[in-house]
Amino acid sequence: MTEFARGSSKGLLLQPPDGVDFHFDPGSLCLELLVTGGPGPLARFEVLHRPAGLTGWAESSRLDPTPHLEVTELELAAARLLRDSVLTLARDRLRGREPRPEDLAEVNAAAARPPLAPVLEWPEPGGLEWLPATGTQLLSTVARDAIDLFTGPYAHRIRECGADDCSLIFVDTSRPGRRRWCSMERCGNRHKVRALRARQGGAGTDEEAGGPLPGTGGGDATARAEAVDTGVPAADAGFGDAGSPRGAGSAGSSEDAGDSPEFGGRLPTGLTRDAGWEIGVSKTLGHPPGAVWDFITGPEGLSCWLGDGVDLHDGAKGRAYETDDGTVGEVRSYRPGDRIRLTWRPSGWDHDTTVQVAVTASRGSEERSVLRFHQEWLAGPEERERQRTHWRAVMDSVVASLDA
Repeated sequence: MTEFARGSSKGLLLQPPDGVDFHFDPGSLCLELLVTGGPGPLARFEVLHRPAGLTGWAESSRLDPTPHLEVTELELAAARLLRDSVLTLARDRLRGREPRPEDLAEVNAAAARPPLAPVLEWPEPGGLEWLPATGTQLLSTVARDAIDLFTGPYAHRIRECGADDCSLIFVDTSRPGRRRWCSMERCGNRHKVRALRARQGGAGTDEEAGGPLPGTGGGDATARAEAVDTGVPAADAGFGDAGSPRGAGSAGSSEDAGDSPEFGGRLPTGLTRDAGWEIGVSKTLGHPPGAVWDFITGPEGLSCWLGDGVDLHDGAKGRAYETDDGTVGEVRSYRPGDRIRLTWRPSGWDHDTTVQVAVTASRGSEERSVLRFHQEWLAGPEERERQRTHWRAVMDSVVASLDA
């Protein structure tokens, strides 16, 4: 059974049986319902066994805030029928098949019923609120979202994850329209690691290629990146450029490990006053700095750490970028041969972070270099742990490419 929770942004934080969480944004409410299970082979992922399963899904969905729901057993059964019909319609759309009349009737019948009702607070308006609702109203809102999706401008961008062993469905709302994967944290990185090892002539098993997330287990220990997890301020490690997404100056100060009543007197590892939650990964490479820089700023290197479809060579400060997978941001600083600093927000995230990539010469050797990835302004400790895994996987990909 796959469990899920609300992430720090639109989309779901999926918790599959292998225990490696990843963020998945299918792009619409109705497609979020599809992760709760389904017919045939999908029955092993079923979570709608009891009314609490449907209310739990609503709490994790993009319905924010979640309405107070009363769900009956009959409404739970209706939810499974609606979900299966939306799934079948999405697959029909993907494969160019005519939809079945019974699936259209299921969606239309649900949409014809009263949906969730919003509340306007006055004279002190705040965020959106909902009136207490039934499961039928929730399903009506989901069905109306499905109608909007299948008849809207992004209907032709309904896609299935490009991985052979993944059937997650999403709608690609990125500007380039070239999203391939359910999540770069999972299937996208798996693909990159497999491709790299295939080019080296030894692809190995899925587990050897990183398992659920590259960089979480297996492989040669000498080719693994070490996370900088000491709480050392970023400025002390050479990451002091201005231009964080919240206007911070140098990232970190001697106060970062100082007193903090909220955390019992000291800030926890990874949390700083000036850059929020952050994570850094560094590794000494057996290649000169120039070669590493050329790789990191070239198409193959950018694909490893930023994404496909971008070119940062002009280094113009303030220049916006968007990858094929919908990661967006802008360049904050670009020092040729030294470092790149930019804002970084993957598709589905509701907050910017700052990422810096730096290449320096290793002490005592011009033929060796140190590569660092550093990310600031993460949402919290859970996101920090996910990004630690992400940047370790990125470093593994870079090492594999350079050593090939």
